[in-house]
Amino acid sequence: MRPDLVYSNCPVPNALLLVLRRFRGELERRGLRFALLPPDQADVHFTFAHPRYFRFGGEIPPLISEGVRAPGRTQLIGLTRCRTLQGFFVLCDSDIVEPADLKGKRIALTSNAIRVLEHLEGVSYETMEPWEQTQLALGTWEARALIHTLNTAGLTPTDVEWVPVPNPWAAHAHHAARVSSSFAPQDLFPDAASPEGNAQVAALVKRRVDAIFSFLPYAAELERRAIARPVLDLRQFPEDDYVSTWTVSRQLVEEDPEVVQTVVRLAVAAGRWAANHPDEVAAIHAENLGVSVEAVWRAFGPRFHEQLVPCLDPALIETLDRTQAFLLEHNLLPRTVKLEEWIEPSFLQSVRC
Repeated sequence: MRPDLVYSNCPVPNALLLVLRRFRGELERRGLRFALLPPDQADVHFTFAHPRYFRFGGEIPPLISEGVRAPGRTQLIGLTRCRTLQGFFVLCDSDIVEPADLKGKRIALTSNAIRVLEHLEGVSYETMEPWEQTQLALGTWEARALIHTLNTAGLTPTDVEWVPVPNPWAAHAHHAARVSSSFAPQDLFPDAASPEGNAQVAALVKRRVDAIFSFLPYAAELERRAIARPVLDLRQFPEDDYVSTWTVSRQLVEEDPEVVQTVVRLAVAAGRWAANHPDEVAAIHAENLGVSVEAVWRAFGPRFHEQLVPCLDPALIETLDRTQAFLLEHNLLPRTVKLEEWIEPSFLQSVRC
């Protein structure tokens, strides 16, 4: 048995999760054993500083790693579209029904999102510790969504009142992650669609703010529980798309490429299996996130199980580059990440031969 492979994943659709839940026996027959990233090594989820590490999640942390801290530490081996319910949510009885109605309203934003909107004015970004640095970059979820939502009504972020309120995603304390019961999303973000698990939801319910940002199945849970409704679902706009990025330690690619190839082969097989097993796929993702199966379908869409085979489609690479452009525009990247050098296509190409 080779040394353990370590993994972590964000709350996004991905085939690696299916391999680990449904095809672990296939890994073990090949002498491979995965371990979930231990909470006391939480910083690896952002630093990628591990020689045998697979990460399937949002594109912002690996872009920050490649463009700011450690160019060449990872290789990008696959992408999955992450078109999910996202936007600003208001109470169900709110008189806000369209983006134009947000003018002058109180919008809950993390302090990190506010600093992004201010283009990091007065912030020593490149000298920050990796955790805080990446959390700051994750403020772009809210900032980008606010810009685009208001844009549809001819408004700008200065047309609303920013109220600093933390949320579980872009204001996650390093200590809290390090002492979590596990590094699975269900334990990192317990009940994130409730006032108890999300300070922004609490602020909305107590009417201290008029709107909050939410996304992924957590947003769908807000709807399902009749806590809040979206003003505008941004997934209808391609410019608001994200992708799930699958990265692996470059050291593993160089020292043990057959291990990477085996995992990629199984992930492609799991993605193909998923197309014919919707109920099991949804249940696996719901359990991993700690949400209802209904919220998974509402957030990810009725055909997400058919779109889990990782690929390097030019349209997905373009989406990745669009996110990079936003990071560059808001001073979160000092230089462009050369995607053609970061991407290693050979593993997926071998599976398709």
